[in-house]
Amino acid sequence: MEIENDVTVKLLFFARSKELAGTKESTIRLPSKISYSKLLNIICDNYNLQTIKDNILLAKNEEVCDEDVDIDIKEKDSIAVIPPISGG
Repeated sequence: MEIENDVTVKLLFFARSKELAGTKESTIRLPSKISYSKLLNIICDNYNLQTIKDNILLAKNEEVCDEDVDIDIKEKDSIAVIPPISGG
């Protein structure tokens, strides 16, 4: 049986996600390996982002995460929560 190790990561919120979360950054403990959908659900549930959930991109250490691949997370990684950006 594989043992999951929890790690502490920094969450960075931008634009609408920052407004809804009420902060520009936070820390959270997560499993060291997690699916994109599970990570998205945890973030949306804990930071009041359900209304924009379908439009959020997640990026680990400034690299957009692939929705179809499990994410390996290390201590002190950063996860950016990027809502859709509208232009004008």
